[in-house]
Amino acid sequence: MTHRHQDHPPDVALPAEPIAPGRLAAILLAAGGSTRLGSPKQLLRDAHGETLVHRSARTLLQAGCWPVIVVTGSSAEEVTSSIENLQVEVFLNPSWREGMGSSVAAGSTYVAATAPSADGLLVAACDMPGIDVAHLQALMACSEYGIKRAASSYQDDSSDQVIGIPAVFPRSDWPSLMKLQGDQGARALLRREPPATVPLTGGRFDIDTPQDVEKWRATMNPMAHDRAPFSASYPVADVPAPGLPDPSADQR
Repeated sequence: MTHRHQDHPPDVALPAEPIAPGRLAAILLAAGGSTRLGSPKQLLRDAHGETLVHRSARTLLQAGCWPVIVVTGSSAEEVTSSIENLQVEVFLNPSWREGMGSSVAAGSTYVAATAPSADGLLVAACDMPGIDVAHLQALMACSEYGIKRAASSYQDDSSDQVIGIPAVFPRSDWPSLMKLQGDQGARALLRREPPATVPLTGGRFDIDTPQDVEKWRATMNPMAHDRAPFSASYPVADVPAPGLPDPSADQR
C-alpha cells in the first residue's frame, strides 16, 4: 500500500543547486517495532518537537534525493501522519515483522517499479539522528550520484570499523537488494563488494534502547527543552521535491 504526499507549498531550504530530479532515489527505513525501546522510535521527538522519522525524511529531501520513499510497518498510521506535510511517498511493508532485510527489499522493489530514471538508491534509517545534509551530500557525490556504490564508515561500540548505511547503491545492485530477507540488511552486500566510503563524523549513533534515548536527549540544548517539550507538535512547513517549481512563487 502506498500513500503519496504532493503539491505542498515549500518553506524549507533545499540545495542551492539540486541534483537532477530522479537521479538519486531514497528509501527511509521506518518500519521496525522498537521492541527494545518499548515505544515507536520513529515517533520520538527532539527538543523542538520534530519526530525522528520526520527529521530523517526532511534531511533526505534537503540533500537532494527524489523520490523519497518512507517504508513503514509498525505504527504505520501514526508514522504516516507525522510526515504528512512532507513531499514523500509512504510504502507499507506488510512483512515488516520479518526484519530490516524485508523492508529494504520491499522499498527497493517499489523504487525499481516507480522510479525508472533513478541511477542510484540511497538507503537510510530513521533512528540515526546524527545524520545531516552535509553527510548525505558527501555520500551522494562520492557515489557520483548513483553511478557507483558508496557507504558510510564509522566505529561501533567496540571501536571496530564498520561500513554501513546510509549508503548509495547503483541500479546494478538493486536485484541483490530486492532479494534480502529477514534481519539481513544491506551490510552483507557492502561486505561482499567493498564500496567507496565517507566517514561519519562522530561515529554512528542509533537509538534502540531507553538508555540511547537518554544519551541522545542529553546532547540537546537544555534551553530548547524549555521552549518546546518533547510532546509538542513540530510546526515545520512542507518540503517540496528538489528541482520542481515553487507553487507559491506567484504569491510572493
